[in-house]
Amino acid sequence: MVIKKVTPYGDWESPISIESVASGARSLTAPRVCSKTGRVFFLEGDGAGRTAIMEMTTDGAVDILPKECSVGNIVYEYGVQALQILPDGRLIFSNQDNTVRILDPSTSQVRTIIEDSSILRYGSFTAHKTSPWVLAIQEDHTNNTPYGIENYIAAINVETGSVKRVISGADFYYQPRFNDDGTRLVWLEWNHPEMLFDMAKLYSADWDSESATVERPTIIAGGNSEGVCEPHWGPDGALYFSKETGGHRQLFKIAPEGGKPVHIAFLGLTRFDLGESSLFESSRTYVPLSSRHLLATAVSNGKCRLLCIDLEQETWKQVAQDQDISALNADCISRIDESSALVVAKGPTTSNSLFKIDIHNPKKDKLLRTAGLSGSDFADGLLSVPEHITIPSRSEPRQTHGILFMPRNNKYTAKEGELPPLIVFSHGGPTGMANNALNLRAQYFTSRGYAFLTVNYAGSTGYGNAYRRYLYGRWGVSDTNDVADFAAHLVETGRVRLGAVGITGGSAGGYNTLQALTQYPTTFAGGVCACGISDLIQFDDHTHKLESDYAAALLLPEGTPEDDKVRIYKDRSARYHADKIQSPLLLVHGVADPVVPVVQARIIHDIVKKKGGDVKLVEIPDEGHMLSKPDTVRKYLAEEEAWWRKTLLKL
Repeated sequence: MVIKKVTPYGDWESPISIESVASGARSLTAPRVCSKTGRVFFLEGDGAGRTAIMEMTTDGAVDILPKECSVGNIVYEYGVQALQILPDGRLIFSNQDNTVRILDPSTSQVRTIIEDSSILRYGSFTAHKTSPWVLAIQEDHTNNTPYGIENYIAAINVETGSVKRVISGADFYYQPRFNDDGTRLVWLEWNHPEMLFDMAKLYSADWDSESATVERPTIIAGGNSEGVCEPHWGPDGALYFSKETGGHRQLFKIAPEGGKPVHIAFLGLTRFDLGESSLFESSRTYVPLSSRHLLATAVSNGKCRLLCIDLEQETWKQVAQDQDISALNADCISRIDESSALVVAKGPTTSNSLFKIDIHNPKKDKLLRTAGLSGSDFADGLLSVPEHITIPSRSEPRQTHGILFMPRNNKYTAKEGELPPLIVFSHGGPTGMANNALNLRAQYFTSRGYAFLTVNYAGSTGYGNAYRRYLYGRWGVSDTNDVADFAAHLVETGRVRLGAVGITGGSAGGYNTLQALTQYPTTFAGGVCACGISDLIQFDDHTHKLESDYAAALLLPEGTPEDDKVRIYKDRSARYHADKIQSPLLLVHGVADPVVPVVQARIIHDIVKKKGGDVKLVEIPDEGHMLSKPDTVRKYLAEEEAWWRKTLLKL
């Protein structure tokens, strides 16, 4: 029996170090299987700025990309799908210098087919099987303003490097995809000032390879708040896509011979959200394995599962256990054959990992690659166990949701009757979702004696359509109420210490942090805002194309007169209410952030400082919006912990 050392919360020693968290900055994504050779590839980011193409061999994962290359693009600023396999087994990819290149995986030889350009960007490739044409999203920055940037679907000839624009006229394009025999293609499109999540439309058309032209485009679904997303062709020529219906995002199928879309609405399946509508274009969260089986990510009440859907038997089953896989998103699934797939996922005790999943025999499932430290790297009893919590809103007729991690350490405990400090974390988006998968940053704090709560405030995905849409017109109000309600609830129920609750988050979560400190100035003892918005007027005037209509949709109730816009933006901007901030505020921001420019942090810092408030700004040179480089993670986490020790522990 281990006798634990009695030590105040926040002062526990932990083997989860800053370096442990920084090492978890590596990423795995974009699993790919070559249908010709069976070779397995995926992308792995080192966290320091380089993303490699890895091949999974019998000897393990091997970097096959020359060191001077790095996969990635900044189409729509967040980037779009950057890697695809050509019919002959070579790989086409976007390089981070805005070139398009082809890699021979057998020799690691790279050929540039589109030279670098300060004007044009490319990504989201789909290769035609019997011709040299590859479709891609092209982005033209000749007029480099949110309403001046033009997007197209272009055809790239991989033999000659020639480029032809084949689809134009809409403001935004996502996910162009050829079917298996190359006779048809599909894509998503929408226009200013529409929101992708509601108004994207799905089109299909015929393709003529000889002339490289798109013929007879036809709208299949979308618009009218249907939120259509993720079109994928099945190996038999059937077309699948997702759209919102009956309260959740659901899958639909159009048979190979055509006809109307059929809702895949088997018993129990309609309570899940299936398919992902995201600002990250590369989403692939389900895959048709055959005419009979789909492998799909399903989310219900904020919990994610991996399901096998049997279209013949009209049944479904979970194919991986929650303790292994509980979070999947973005470009995470790729078909191997009719019974297996590659899946990138993580779980409550597993970091981002590459799995081979067999839908018939779980004994054949394999863990192929892990990006960072997992639960098995630490002693039993160290990692905090996530607890899903739902509470009633105190100001609105609805519920709100969160995931609580209480303090836990196999060697330490606090004296009886002592309550822990609490860190409240707001996710980004705001149309995103926090999950219960292993989060070493959260575990860094829980293993030191802090409670850590991630809030899925109104507007989060994973709880159905009504909850996601509830934030429209209420951003900066409903989400702010939710974090304050959770803080009050956990104090009043005796879970955490009164006067020792902090608020933090990045991007939209940083905005939420500033709003909470101005609207609930006595609730939070301190705040840490990462890449947050302090002035919505300036943000709306200077943000990038993809989110140029985002703020208005989330901030302005339907039918708001133009004269009221400035008033609402000011009402919900911390810049204009900075005199209400009573708690110490730490600001962390990347100097090269293209999404929320660093001036947003400088504005609120200068105002609070001028008014005599306790404020500190940490600017990270050469860092963007995600604050993901290992050196950035080290500095950010060290500054954050020092801030909590000062504000929550009063040390």
